[in-house]
Amino acid sequence: MSKNIYVVSGCLGFVGFNLANQIHEQGHKVIGIDLKGTENGIKKWRCEQLMNIDIKILEADISDKYDVHNAWDEVSKIGDVESVFHLAGLAGVRRSLEVPSDYYNVNLRGTFNLLQIAKDSKVRSFIFSSTSSVYGDLKDKKSSNETDKTTPISPYAYSKLAAEEICKFFSNTYSINISILRYFTVYGPSGRPDMSILKFIHKIFNEEPITIYGDGSQKRDFTYITDICEGTFSSSSLDGFNILNLGRSDPVNLMKVVELIQDIVGKPANIEFKPNHPLDVDRTFADISNARRLIQWTPKVSIQAGLKKTYDWYINNIDSIDTLE
Repeated sequence: MSKNIYVVSGCLGFVGFNLANQIHEQGHKVIGIDLKGTENGIKKWRCEQLMNIDIKILEADISDKYDVHNAWDEVSKIGDVESVFHLAGLAGVRRSLEVPSDYYNVNLRGTFNLLQIAKDSKVRSFIFSSTSSVYGDLKDKKSSNETDKTTPISPYAYSKLAAEEICKFFSNTYSINISILRYFTVYGPSGRPDMSILKFIHKIFNEEPITIYGDGSQKRDFTYITDICEGTFSSSSLDGFNILNLGRSDPVNLMKVVELIQDIVGKPANIEFKPNHPLDVDRTFADISNARRLIQWTPKVSIQAGLKKTYDWYINNIDSIDTLE
């Protein structure tokens, strides 16, 4: 197998880290771009894991075009890049209310800077990680389809949707193959500690209270990380401009997830209920017919199996992670 070179921005983030690992395992060359030096906890752990398998990590603030160009100069010395997986950015719906300008700066300006690089370097494809948050609340619809009207309700979602439009402009104007991937509630080993799954596992295991906003009946289309990475990598082969939902297409309510985690951990959850958060939606549900048709993608990992794999990772690695914050 010939070795292609793939660049993963945000390689120290949850999806970026797992994608870099998966591409490396397939025998390809992976170059990561991310900010280093301030990482702790899981991010530090991810960095060490990538360095252990000799994945080169170039430091750059993607919102700074000079940083990005300096990093790409190093990339160019290694060889021609097949695809750029742009997974770097600021995530978190609630956090975006506190510092919205940061989200627009990083998620828009950062995307523009990397698109300029991809255009000038004539990469085969550019893959942008977006979010199901661009859809807003489903309301009376059964599921979210890529052709649906987008109704974001947070600065985070608006910043991602605006970045999608920049991607569309570059694809149409410069004939770049660009795939926009709208992820639905990704979870799994080395996940984001601010997301419910890993947070619940950690707190239930340590017999600490967990917080649920509302009554726990809200449903999320939880999607396991390896399924997300497979769909992400497969999308790099597409031509033209495409938008794909990547979700399990099988929503589960939050209380059911808590029950499953209790069974896996073998301890009861101490639940503190709080009022609904204004940015929370009632339900997410991915229509993945487009991903099935274009890249023959079907998620494989059930919520039960995914939770067990996440718990096993937690038990095997928590002692080597200084903090989950």
